[in-house]
Parts: sequence; C-alpha cells; structure tokens
Amino acid sequence: MVKRMTSKERIMQMAEEAAAGKEKKTEKKKATTRKKKVETIKRYKAVWKVFDAGYKEVACFPYSEKDEAHARAETLTKKKNNNHFVNEIKVLMED
Repeated sequence: MVKRMTSKERIMQMAEEAAAGKEKKTEKKKATTRKKKVETIKRYKAVWKVFDAGYKEVACFPYSEKDEAHARAETLTKKKNNNHFVNEIKVLMED
C-alpha cells in the first residue's frame, strides 16, 4: 500500500524542490554574464544663442561674446519689429 504523507512531510518536500529549483536558476544566471558598456564622459560648453519670438534660433555666439549676442538681438528687434532675445545654452562638445 501507498503510504500517506502528512502535511509536514508535504511541506518539507515542496521546500526541497524549491531549493533545488533556485540552485538551477543561479547556475543559469552565472553562465550568462554580459560585459558592461564603458560609458564615455560627455562634455558640454556654454554658448549664447539669439532666438526670435517663435523660439527659432537666429544666431549662435561663443560664451565669451555675450555683448555681441545682445547687440545682435537688439539690431534684429529694431530691424524686423519682432522681439528677439538671448539665452545661454549648453551644447555637446565635438571631439
């Protein structure tokens, strides 16, 4: 005859099966390791950009030429009767 299992025995058997399943999963994880990508450092520089009222870029000046950027915005505002303004923008540096 087949021996009936008690609830305690069933719980013990299920725990053993779960532990065996976890060991198999950890073995699979160890076998499939990937190399991490080396992250490059991104460098930014600040520039002055002149924009019109529709936020379209009109001109771009290096950071040291702030006065020239403001002068260009003023001349464009007077010339076209449209509001122009200057913003400081950070741009990705080329290598």
